Amino acid sequence: MLTSQAWACLFVFRSPTTSVTVSGFHALFCAVHFQDSFERNLNEINMEPKLSTEAEHAGHFRAFIYRLAQKFDPLQIFSFSQNSYNYHSQGCFNDNQNHFKCDYCLLAITETATRIDYEMQDFANAFYQYGTITVIGHSRQSVMEAVQQNSRFFISVLHYGKLLYSKDGLLNKDPVPPFIPIKGAIKALKHYEHRIPLADGFQMCASECLEKDQFGICAFMLHQAVEQTCICLLRVHIAYRSEFHNLYRLLRLCTCFSEKPLQLFLSTPGDERLFDIMAKSYSGSRYKDDFTVSRQDAESLYQRVASFILLANTMCEEKIDLLAKSASDDAALKNTDHVQIEKILQTNN
Repeated sequence: MLTSQAWACLFVFRSPTTSVTVSGFHALFCAVHFQDSFERNLNEINMEPKLSTEAEHAGHFRAFIYRLAQKFDPLQIFSFSQNSYNYHSQGCFNDNQNHFKCDYCLLAITETATRIDYEMQDFANAFYQYGTITVIGHSRQSVMEAVQQNSRFFISVLHYGKLLYSKDGLLNKDPVPPFIPIKGAIKALKHYEHRIPLADGFQMCASECLEKDQFGICAFMLHQAVEQTCICLLRVHIAYRSEFHNLYRLLRLCTCFSEKPLQLFLSTPGDERLFDIMAKSYSGSRYKDDFTVSRQDAESLYQRVASFILLANTMCEEKIDLLAKSASDDAALKNTDHVQIEKILQTNN
């Protein structure tokens, strides 16, 4: 066993690959040479383990869900979309930093039919700073009625969404019937053929306003065109009927199936400035005397919205084709099963 005197003259230096034990004055020389690594390893020994960026974010998100549930008292909260982004920054004037953000789409199921999703969205905007959260809310009765009517959206969320909170403490999901895809494409095509002409009509009105130097009204007409296009995208892709006009919320809800619409409008600070003008035109062009839009901004917005409508046409047509194929495959499978059952019955007879 080493005495206290022996411990006093012994130094142990540890590196990732070697361990060296020395004594006396030679240890003093080595201590100077290995000081940096020695202190670093001591810090690693003494410091508490540091949470990863993702784990730290998950803690913030859980805390937010708890606050949301405490304030609004929903029966259940589901996450039906989660888009995470991990990026690294490094430069001459900043330390190496890892950044992580995560955007969510949430469904809150409430006891009563009173709509509180607007208040919940305002709460999320104000208190969640680690990404964006888009909240929609519906009563339990309306959700169950939609499920009974073969709602593609609600059945999908209840089947495959992540249950984040349950008021009764039970995390087992209620049994939900499977979605029957036979009429999915027909319904999607109906909404597509109704909404896209509306968007085209508002775009035509915006063109006329642009020609007559009515730039504020032009921005408002473009707002209406984008709103109708987003409604169409949501109806076709997830079979959800949105009942709000906020363009930011509509675009972020679209990220549950594609980020292309959001990227088209909000990829750069310049894009964000233009989009904000259009978003504010919904009330500004009608109720605020000081709301103005420049010709250059109106023309840029017009071109961007025209590109968005073209993108939406392509996306919707592709999705309708997929829905039609799903319906066809389902019908063929059921017909095959029916034929096989008939053969079995005939054999048994």
